[in-house]
Parts: sequence; C-alpha cells; structure tokens
Amino acid sequence: MAISICRVNLGGFVGLMRRITPLTLVALLLLQTLAMGMAAPASATAGRGGANDDFRVVSISLGNASVPAQEWTQSNGTIVEYMFEGDTIEVGMEIQRGGNSFTGKDSVAMIQIIHPIGYVMETFTWTSGLLIGGQSDSKTFLWTPTAAHSVLDTTTNDLSGGLILRAMLDKDSNGDDRNENDMLEKTVPIAIMKDSFDGTTTQSSTFIPARYPVDGGNANGDGSWADLSGGAVGSKHWGNAEAGNNYPSNAHDRLVNSFISTNGNNCGANGQLDAGMSQVYGTWICRNVFYASNYISSQIHIQAWGSVASGDSVSIEMWRGSGGQNINESIVYDISQGNPSQAPDQWTRISWDPQVTYLQNPYVTNQNVFLGGNSYSMGMVLRSDSSDATEGFHVDDWIQFGVRKVQEYTLDVSCDAPENGYSAPPSDLLSLYCTVTNNGYAPAAIRSESNISNLTWMDPANPMIRQDAVYINGAGYSTLVGDHDTSILIPPIPGGGSVDLWVNLTIPPGADVQQLIWQLWFTDASGQNSGEKARLSASVGVTEQFGVSLTSTVGLQAGSFGPGQSGMVPFRLQNSGNRDASFNLATTFSEDDWSALLVNDTGASVSNPVYVGRGQSINLQLNITAATQANPGTVSFTLRATCPSCGALFGNDVLSRNIEVPVLRQVSLETDTTDISGPANGVSKKVYISIYNIGNDDEQYDLSLTQQNWQLGANLASSQTAVMDAWDGSSIIQLNLPMPIGLAPQLYSLTVTATSVDDPTVKSSISLTVDILDTAAVRVSDEDADQSYIPGQAAQTMQFEVFNDGNSVDRFTMTSNAPAGMNVEFTNLFDGMTPEIPTGSSYNVSVRFSFVDGTEGQLLLNIIATSVNDASISSSGSATYLVGSQNWLKIIPTEMLVIDEAEPVDAWSMTVTVRNQYTTAQSVSMNLDSGESSNWVQSKLANGDRTFSLAVEEERQVTVIFTVSSTTLNNLGSDSLFTNLTLWAESQTVSDAASTTLQLQLVKTGSDLSTDGTGGDSSGIDMGSILTWIGFIVVFVIGVGVIFRILTEEEEEDDYGGWGEEGYEGSVEATYGAVAAAPTVPVAGAAYEVPKSLPFIAPPAGAPPAAAPIVQAPSAPSPNLSTADTAPPVPAAGLPDGWTMEQWNVYGQMWLEQNGQA
Repeated sequence: MAISICRVNLGGFVGLMRRITPLTLVALLLLQTLAMGMAAPASATAGRGGANDDFRVVSISLGNASVPAQEWTQSNGTIVEYMFEGDTIEVGMEIQRGGNSFTGKDSVAMIQIIHPIGYVMETFTWTSGLLIGGQSDSKTFLWTPTAAHSVLDTTTNDLSGGLILRAMLDKDSNGDDRNENDMLEKTVPIAIMKDSFDGTTTQSSTFIPARYPVDGGNANGDGSWADLSGGAVGSKHWGNAEAGNNYPSNAHDRLVNSFISTNGNNCGANGQLDAGMSQVYGTWICRNVFYASNYISSQIHIQAWGSVASGDSVSIEMWRGSGGQNINESIVYDISQGNPSQAPDQWTRISWDPQVTYLQNPYVTNQNVFLGGNSYSMGMVLRSDSSDATEGFHVDDWIQFGVRKVQEYTLDVSCDAPENGYSAPPSDLLSLYCTVTNNGYAPAAIRSESNISNLTWMDPANPMIRQDAVYINGAGYSTLVGDHDTSILIPPIPGGGSVDLWVNLTIPPGADVQQLIWQLWFTDASGQNSGEKARLSASVGVTEQFGVSLTSTVGLQAGSFGPGQSGMVPFRLQNSGNRDASFNLATTFSEDDWSALLVNDTGASVSNPVYVGRGQSINLQLNITAATQANPGTVSFTLRATCPSCGALFGNDVLSRNIEVPVLRQVSLETDTTDISGPANGVSKKVYISIYNIGNDDEQYDLSLTQQNWQLGANLASSQTAVMDAWDGSSIIQLNLPMPIGLAPQLYSLTVTATSVDDPTVKSSISLTVDILDTAAVRVSDEDADQSYIPGQAAQTMQFEVFNDGNSVDRFTMTSNAPAGMNVEFTNLFDGMTPEIPTGSSYNVSVRFSFVDGTEGQLLLNIIATSVNDASISSSGSATYLVGSQNWLKIIPTEMLVIDEAEPVDAWSMTVTVRNQYTTAQSVSMNLDSGESSNWVQSKLANGDRTFSLAVEEERQVTVIFTVSSTTLNNLGSDSLFTNLTLWAESQTVSDAASTTLQLQLVKTGSDLSTDGTGGDSSGIDMGSILTWIGFIVVFVIGVGVIFRILTEEEEEDDYGGWGEEGYEGSVEATYGAVAAAPTVPVAGAAYEVPKSLPFIAPPAGAPPAAAPIVQAPSAPSPNLSTADTAPPVPAAGLPDGWTMEQWNVYGQMWLEQNGQA
C-alpha cells in the first residue's frame, strides 16, 4: 500500500497570499474570526492538556504494494502480518496534530525496533513538517530484520512472538503535555526461512531430491521426489512420485534443503558439501546447515494432502551425522500424525516442533538445550518397505519459524525498597533485597555497585555497605559470591536465570541527623554490551536517637570453664546514638551459682554507670566464675546495657554468649578392708567395694580384675556398674572369692579397676590381699544304687569316693550310719582309716552290705569321713537302696495247694496273676526260690511263663508245676508237712521285683488226711507200711540208677533241672539274687557251665509303694549248709574259675569232696 506524504511548504504559502485579492483576504479573515469564536472553552482545552499542542501517533504500516508483508491466518480467522529474517521491507508511521491552530508546529518522531527481551535494535528518527491543527504527516523507512523471533503453536497453528515496532513522538520537541497517545506499538513475528516448493532453484536455499542408504551414508541416486504443477502456494509443489505413478518400494528418498554452490566445493559457513548429491547431479551441491545452538526454539510448517501404504511414511526430518534411521541421528515427524486430507488439492496445514521429538530420546542429558545444540540438515524423507505403494503425499509451503539467540540482554531488577525510602537511627542496619533476572538468551556477566551520597560512609577500610549475592552454580547448588564489597562481580547469569542479592547499609554510630540518597546499579561486565543495565535509588533519613551497641570479638562460644573455674570474656560498649549517654551493665546466667565481675583491660573493677560519648566506644571484660558443681553442657549468659536517663534506647543493647562446661570425670574406690583371710574350704567370701562418681556428669564404669595367681579364682559379680549420678553418685562392686578347695596356703594379691565407659583414660584401682590358711577339708561322694535288692541275698560291695579337699596331705576316719535291716562293713581300711590322700586326690572306700530278710522300702546309708588333721572337719556321702518290691509289679497270691499223692506226674500246679502297675509297658522275668521245699518237692514254671511283656495295667496268668515222689509222701515224718516257695516277678524295664509265697501241704500216704478218707487202726496187715517199704526200695533203686547215670553220662537238660539250669535258678538264685548262683559241682569228665544270674534294674523315682508282706507259712527244717564261719579254707590255687567267695562259703566243702581234695 502506497503511503502518501503531505508536507507544508511555507515559502509557497507566502507567495500564494501575495496573489490573493483584498476581498478574498477579508473573507479569510472573517472565517478565521468565526473559527476562533467556535473554539472550545478555555476550561475544556486545559482539561485535555492543550488541544493545539496535542500530537499523536496515528498508525504504523508494514510493507507496500510492491513488497507487502506476509500474512498468517490464525485459528480464529484473524490475520497476523509477519516477515522473514533478512528480508527488507518498508515500515512507516503517521502522526497528526490535534486542535485547530493555524500556527504551524513540527515534532520529532521516531520508530524503534525493540527486541522482546527489552533492548532497542534500531531507531529511525525524523522531524515532521509544520502542522496546523488537524494536519498529518508520515514517514517510511526500509528495515531488514536481523533476528528471527516467532513461535508457532503446533496444536492450533497460531503464530505469536515477534519484534516490537514502537512509533513515538518527542514531547519535548513539540510541547505536548497530553502524552497518552504519543506512542503506538506493533508486534511483527519474524520467521527464519521459507520455500514455496516451486521446484529446485538456484537460490541460496532450495530443495533437491536424492536417495540415501537406509543405514546412513552418501546419496547414491536422485530418488523419487518430483516437482508437480499447482499447489497451495506458488505454481508447483513436491510429490513422492511423478504424476500418475506410485512411489518405489524399499526407498529412502530425501528432499534436502540445500543449494547449488557457485564457489565449487566451498559451501561457506552455513553450508556442508554433500558429496553424494554432487556425484549424482554432476555439480557441487551443499546442504544448508541449521545450527540449533543459535536458536532458542524452532517449528516447521508445511501443507500436504495424500496418503501412503501401510508400513510406509513421509516425514519432516532433521538429521545429522551419517543420517541413519535412529533417534540419535535422525529426528522425524510422520506427517500422517497431522491427519492430512486424502482428497486431491485439499491442503492441510501441518506443523512440528522438533524439540518435542528430540526429548523422547532416553539418552538426552540436558533437556534445557534446544536440540542438544547440534547442527542438522533439514527436509522431507520418504521411507517405504517392499509391500504395496501408492501415489504418496503432495507437500507444499515450507516455512520455518523460530527464536534466534542474540548476545544483547536486559535485566529485570525487582527490589523490596520502601516506596517512601528509609528512616533509621545511627547503628541501624538497612537491608535491601533484590532479584536480578537476565532477560537475554545467553549468559550475562554483570557488576553490582552501590553507594551512599555521604562519601564519608564509603571509607574503603570500613565501608558501611555490604553486598551478598547468591547464584546457582554449574552443579545446580546455591552458592554465595565470595566478594562483599561495594562493587562486586556476579558470575554469569544464564539466559532467563536469576540471582538473589542482598545489599546492607549500616548507619555509622553517632551519625548526625541528615537526608541521603542510597543507590544500586548494574553494569555489563562482559565487554560486549558495555553500559549500565539497571539502576535503583532510595532515600535514607538519619533520625536522632539514644543508642547502644554491645559487641565482642569472641564467637557465640565464648569459653570453656570447669566447675569453679574463672575466665575473661572481652566486649565493647559503644554509644551508637547521636547523643552522649551513661549505661548500666548487668549480667544474667541460665544456671544458678554463676557470677560475673565487670573489669577493664587492666583487670580493675568497673562500676556502673559507664559514661560513653556519642559515637564513642570503650573496651571492657567480664570476669566469669563457674558454679562449683557445674554440670557439663552449655551455660548461656546475657549482658544487658540500660540507660535510665535516655528514655527509649535504640540498638543492640544485649550481648548473649555461651560458656561450655566440659565433662569432669573422677572416680574413687573404697572398701572396709583390703586384707582378707580364710581357709581354702570352698566356702566363698564376698568383698564389697564402694565406687563413687565424683565428676560432674552421669557416668558408667567398666570393671576389671587382675590377680597374682589365677588359682585363687576371684571374680567380679558384674563387668560394669550402673549409671551413677554426678557428684557422689555411687554403686557397689561385689568381689567373689571362691576360696577354692586345695588352694595352697599363702598370700594372694589382686586389683580391681574401674574404667570410664566414655573416656578410657579415666580410671581408678584398689588393691587387696587374700591370705589362704592351712585347711582340712573332705568330701564323700554320693552313690547311686541303680537296682533293687531282694532281702536275704548275699552281701554286695559298693565304693564311696573320699576326696581330700584340704590343702595338705590327710587321712580320714570312716564311719557309717546304716538304717535298720541293713548290714554294713568297710573292707579296705587301715585301722578304720583311709591311707594318706594327697591334696586334690581321692580314695575309694569299699563298703560290703546286705539286707535282712523282711526288709523293704528305700533305705538311706550315710558314709562319714572325718579328718585326722582336724577332727572338727567331716563330710558324708549317701546312697539310697530300693529293697523289696516297689509295687510296680504285683503278684496276686493263690490258695494253699494240698498234695496227697504222687501220681499222675505234673498233676499238681498253682496259678497266680501278675499285673503291670507301672506307667509304661514292662518286660517281666519269672523265677522260683524253692528254698527248703526242694527237699520234698520239685517245682518249675510252665513253658512260656518264664519271660513275657505286660502292657500298662495288663495281667497274665503264670503257672507253677509241682512234682512229688511217692517215696516222699510215704516217708513224711508226720501225717502232713507244710512248706513254702517264693515266686519272684522281676522287671527288666525298671528296678523292681515283686514276690509271693506259694504254700504247699504234703499229706503222708495212708494217713487219716489222705484222699481216701480212711483213718484209725486196722486189724489186718498194715498194707500202708508194706507199700511204704516197697516204695522206699523202688526209690532207692531209682536213686542208684540216677546216680549211676550222672556218673557215666553227659549232663542232660530235663524239665525239672533240680541241680541243673532251671531248677537251680528257681531255688538258690532266687534266694541269693544279687550273688552269682553256685555252680553245678563239677565231676570228672563233665563240662562246666557258668550258671546264669538274675539282672536287677533300679526303679525310677516316684515309684508306687511296696506291697504289704505276705505272712509266711510254717516250713520244715532245711538241710545244713556251710556258712562263712564253717567254710573250708580256699585252695592254694585260689577259688575255682567263676566262683565268688560267697559261693565258696556255701559250696566249697562239697567241691573239695567231689574233686578229691577234702
């Protein structure tokens, strides 16, 4: 659009006036007067700020009829004008003077090109012609944008961003005081580049097709892309194949943004030689390089229609390196995702932001850098497989938008300064907090400077201004700038980044009342954008005030004092106000019993009040004394300054510091006696040692013991004390002295040491001595009689071990305390004493014992040993014997059996019941003790009744079979004879044996008690006597035969076993159960077999009580057997093999007779 320019030529105007006729002049004067009469009232004119002096900007224009601006249609249908980086266009502005003044006035006007970050890129200035009221003027300039700034929303395709065209009037040049219309702005998006896709051209940016290997590498053909007629813009567009054809299979065809070089293989700074395309086309071809490091962002726009077969794609592509199909080298956007129309010539707008695709790469490390700062080639790419193909896509109207980085920057400085400035008394601290933001795209190094208008406050040796800047370092951490002067260099602030800045101003003590200006400004420190970037000013008013300041050169931790110790804490008292004053100083402590004395540098005491002139100071000290029982930890104190005559007192009137009380560790050990004596008799002694914590903290101590001789065996009851309170907390240490038996008599020394758990260097010890005296001590073992005993059995032997537990050789007198029914004698003593037993040794004393018939129950035997060295020392051992039945097996007796005839054999028997009364099953062995009954009756157990098992509470019938010869019945000394047998049931499971008495009555043949029932005298022949003699003779003959058989044949087992295996077991062995059975007397030519003995097992504890004894029936006198008193002497060769002394006492005479040694 052409812009008309109206100018007023004052010289021409004067000549015209000279040619006007007087009448005409008069008419003009009348019209002027009329116009003046219709002017607005003075009040209205004043309200507008002067109608005749109001200049305004009317419009800003972009482009002209020959070179118009580009137009972009937004999603809402509105039009946005935009341009391309490097294109030149005409810009213009129009101004107008308001009012109706006929007096011409000009104005200075300008157009500024302003970057969005805030700096002015270009300025076009001009001066208008003289304008009367209502007149306008305009001016045009040629402008070439140098920095792209545009952002395309890839979702809505709306365009934003841009450089700012600002048209302004200079109010100082035209006297305009109505300034709200003096400026007008227009934002123009600036794109990077475009291509109308009208085929390959010779311009510096065009698109050339080529085929590339799928896996990357140089171009090896011209590919399938073809320029086709028609399009969304221009006269042509690009397609995937020639018109009417389908694109090829297995294609990797690119449409590359490139140019044909006019300098051979020199492609310049913005190009890269493509050797493959150069080879294909026979000319030097360069690819345009897009340097992502030069941009903040970028988006690409095309228009397209069509479709491809499944598995194929057409994409916008940015690629680098070899161009392989991986996300590290090729970033693509499949345009099918933009849902292009498939209808011919129905163009669809498609846009893509490559940064979105780039960030999908999992290997991206810095997501804030656009496209990783890499360099890329751009274009379109067709990728097809070996399957079906179509005509493909039609593509047109390539436009690239973006924001180019610029080196210039501006700063946004936001501070919390009061709107009306500061007002403060002397010594006050004023703090200004600012956030400084870099509006640019590149890092900016800046310098922050501050001053105050009173230059006496700016002494470099003691400046009143301090700056503290905090920035984010490369590792992402907040870091404080090391410089704090009035001028500090702030490390580069990244584009869009900020730093925090605190600027502190301290009003000097005693400062006069005054009004000052405090300034803060920022300058570029890089040298590229030199100049001031921002400035801030604030007023500071100093008020009149009494003030005080207490400071100290020591830190918050002012010292370390132990209990009762003293120390100095220096401090300075300053009159920070601007009036003279006297101050009282007082100290308070957080703990009791602490004190402080105010002294000067020489140590002399200083009294309150203390006079200090305005702005002056005095150095003093606090002499602090800790409490005598100060506990460890931190004790704080406060020094306060007051001024009773000052009224309100401003400033730091309190000084607070801490005193550290260290831990004082001390411990002591005490005991009533350190000398202990006693015998080594195994009776331990205990020594109690008191431990006292005399430190100032709760303490716990490890306890240890060292002893001269380990044989003393001393030990501590615990290895550590309980925690003891500070200041005389106590505990008891128990030292155990076992006084071990046999310990040699002498002095033994030992030491008990207490060591602090928290500080092993703190310890205390106490030494003791133990005097071991000459000691007599004895101990007798307790023995286990692990079987039950049957009363009346032969004597057995048990050993008791006698220990000399004294500490010298000793003998011991042995005595016993035997219960009723038990016979006891010692068999290996010497004059009733043991031999000498060395210390720590022992001697086995043998005790022979037996039990009297009828004895039952648990019998306790005590064996006593008395020291010969010290008759007051004795000890006893014991053994408990289970005698008779324990009632865990029970035999239920039966009635007496009367035998009155000898025939038939095995006709006589008795049956008893055996019951298991124990808590578990038992294995039972049955045995007969025939006693004297064997003189008249032979007895045996029925087959199968000798051994068996009984479950709990189970019963079993046991049968005993008797055989009596007719001779016996014929030759009884009386009409009847009563005799008894004992039947034993012995448990093989527990130590128990039950017994019962079997009573027999033998009736003499022919007596009145015989089974025929006759009795009294007979007048005939005494047939009974005749039969008796006949029976005697028969028995005699049989006896002779038996004897002859015994003497001439091998011993044979019979059912009765009178002197054989079973018979002997049933008679003798049952009586002398604990003594081995007497053997069958050997005769010449007969083999000797050691007879069996019965096992005995001790009953468990808590067994049932023994059954009540059975009344014994009267028995016949038994044959005489040898006793110990009448036994023959033992042969010179010793006892026969397998014999015991008890057997010899009984059967020895018989053996001598049978072996011809009587």
